[in-house]
Order: sequence, then structure tokens, then C-alpha cells
Amino acid sequence: MLKIIVCIKQVPGTGKVRIDNETGVLKREESDNIINPDDLHALELALYIKEYYESHITAITMGPSSAEDVLYDAYALGVDKCILLSDSLFTGADTYATSLTLTRAIEKLGRFDIILTGMTAIDGNTSHVGYQMAEFLEVPLITQINDIEIIGDYAVIKRLYGHEYQKISVGFPMILSADKETNIVRFPKFSNINSCFEKKIITMGAEDLGGSEDDYGLKGSPSIVIKTESFKHKRKQEQITGELEEKVDKFIAILKKHNILKY
Repeated sequence: MLKIIVCIKQVPGTGKVRIDNETGVLKREESDNIINPDDLHALELALYIKEYYESHITAITMGPSSAEDVLYDAYALGVDKCILLSDSLFTGADTYATSLTLTRAIEKLGRFDIILTGMTAIDGNTSHVGYQMAEFLEVPLITQINDIEIIGDYAVIKRLYGHEYQKISVGFPMILSADKETNIVRFPKFSNINSCFEKKIITMGAEDLGGSEDDYGLKGSPSIVIKTESFKHKRKQEQITGELEEKVDKFIAILKKHNILKY
């Protein structure tokens, strides 16, 4: 049986984001939170693999107690086990400290064959975590995934490589990073939505993972936020006048000016 772990993240909905001006850390408790979009594609890839190959899927997330919501969403989609990494020591972690925390939790779980992550998160947009975990765990990382086939103790992965498709074989264990080009995310079944809240979420803290307090959260984060700034986009309206053909020519010129239309 394949042991699959999916790392998912609760992120603020982009319509309401608050930042602590002193620390530069997102105020997640004041935001309307959702599953990070790329992580949904990672979940979908895990479920796709499970449909064709005998597998057990564990979803894991790091965050406050409210992050349980995304784990219940994962249960509704069809994962088998959910783990919440929650501890006040984890607060303010950058990607390095986050990757280390996830890695230690995964090591506590024992053997794994595939770890799945989203390629990037909309609250940071760094794409660091998959790469950093691959370094910590000393396993290969594959991106730009289009299709996957499991053959024995390795996977044959079709990936988009520039303007061409590349087919590679990779032995277990491995990390796969998914994004919106990987697949189309399914909707949860109504029966799973009804039953997901009855399932258990396992909580792990810093004491469970081991190491020093200095490894986690702000203390374990080498990144330093120098400044944060909030800004708003303003829409500009431009009216095109003249006869129909003249309007079309002006409209095409505007599209070319803003590099929307190149020819």
C-alpha cells in the first residue's frame, strides 16, 4: 500500500487580509480562511492516485486551532487521516521554519512513499516549502506534473517541460508539487460532507516533534521582515469615442499598449 502525505495550508481569502505592522505576520484569526488553491490540486492528485493504486492518504497542516476547518474539508474530499500541527511556538514561522516543522512531523509518522504539496501559497507566493522539505528529507522533488503512473517501487511521471512534455521515472520516496495545470479539483460528495465532522483530527505540538524552542516559529525563522505595506488597486475608466471602425482601432491600440495583444 502506498503511503501518501498531503501538506495543505489554511490561507486568508484575498478579500480580507490583515497584517501585524510590528512583526509583519498575517493576522490569520481576523481573515476569512480557505484552503490554499494549489494545495487543492495536491489533494486531487493524491485522490487520483488512490483511485488507481491501493493507498492511504494523510493530510497535514500547520496553524492555529481554526486550521481544523481545512482538515475537515480534506476529510470531505476523501482523505483517510488528518493531523494538525498547532503550538504557540509555531507562530510567525517563515518557510524555513515551516518546512522544518512539517519535516519533523512527517518523520514521526514513519515510512512514506509520496509527499504532495501545492506549488505555491497565495499568502506568501514563495514556492519554497516543497524544495526545502526535499532538502531536509533528501528526496527528489518533481514539479509541473501532468500525469502519473505507478509501476512497482517507482513512478513514471509525465510533466510539462517548457513547450514539450517530458516523461521521467522516479523511485520512492519523492515529493510532488501540484498547481492549477496539474488537474481539475473535484467536488466533495454530500455523504462525505455529512460525516467529515465525526472524524478525528490528531493534534501535535512542539513537544511531540522534539528539538529546541529556537527551531520553531519566529525564533527559528532566518527571514526578517523589514517592512510591510498595505495598498489598494484603483480601477481606471477610459471611454472610446468615434465611429465603430474607429472605436475598434482605438481599442486594439489600447490592448497593444498594455501588452495584452501583441500582434
